[in-house]
Amino acid sequence: MFSNIIIGQSINLIEGKKFRGAIFPSSYKNTSYNWLEDKNRFTPTKEEILLFEKKLHDKLKLINKSRLNQKGKCPVIHNNLQKYIRQYLGFIDESGKKYLMINFLWSRSSLHENPKEEYYNELGDWKKNWQVWFDGCSHFWNVKYYLESETLFDLQVNGSS
Repeated sequence: MFSNIIIGQSINLIEGKKFRGAIFPSSYKNTSYNWLEDKNRFTPTKEEILLFEKKLHDKLKLINKSRLNQKGKCPVIHNNLQKYIRQYLGFIDESGKKYLMINFLWSRSSLHENPKEEYYNELGDWKKNWQVWFDGCSHFWNVKYYLESETLFDLQVNGSS
């Protein structure tokens, strides 16, 4: 079961049994990030997102063997997927292959936002603006996913200062 809600800039919200996120359209612009102006973009469909989410845990566990920045108070990402809010962007590489770029933003329960949470204020606009974090260890990370080959790649887990 999932729900789909449309808000500013045609950003679609999607919610499944164990996740929720924002699907950013190919037309999404953010003056802070020039790389978002890439001409080779597409808007992911809810079906593409649902297929990705279905495969995520097992595929992530395989590429997350080193558990970079996932010790102590920094959670092991593949064991805590339900605690992350997602943001989805669609890109097309030089060879014409479609891939998703997915941001994962820590929220103890991504299905029930709590204004008292440590990161709540910063995440307040996750439904409207692509988030970029420079610290926070595994509370903030992203990965890319080729749709056709169902391959996860370029796992980036934030460091901590």
